Amino acid sequence: MTSETAEPTVSKATSDDGGTVLRLEFGFAFPPTVLWKHLTEADKLKYWFPSEMEFEPRKDAQILFRYADQKPLRGVVLEAERPSVLAYTWEKDALRWELTRTAENGARLVLLLTPGSPRHAATMAAGWHLTIAGLDDLLNKRDLGQDPALWDVYVERYREQFAD
Repeated sequence: MTSETAEPTVSKATSDDGGTVLRLEFGFAFPPTVLWKHLTEADKLKYWFPSEMEFEPRKDAQILFRYADQKPLRGVVLEAERPSVLAYTWEKDALRWELTRTAENGARLVLLLTPGSPRHAATMAAGWHLTIAGLDDLLNKRDLGQDPALWDVYVERYREQFAD
């Protein structure tokens, strides 16, 4: 177990069709099979993911993203290759999770995020930074470090980093 929460490498690029793509890359001390369970199983997602998710990790499966007292949001699984790739839509956003085993029997997690609204890139990067750091805290049995006080710090960091 590590004592410090994972820090991501975050970048912004432009896709071939002119869209914005965010890339968040994290290193974990757990193999892809462990991370896959935390990306696909409701009893594990509920501890770190920003909403409840109902879905089967198979291509073309429908997804419901549930929040308390709100109408569910919808998505569809675009790709599911256990334990290495999970891609889906979340309303107008597209997320692609890639898991690669590292030499230390850990995993490199890459989240490629195509926001439906590129002007929200900095806030989305900050939100996913905190969310995935929360997954790292959960896996390492630390108190969840999703400190709301860090929100503004990360939003400002990514606004400056993504400024054209």
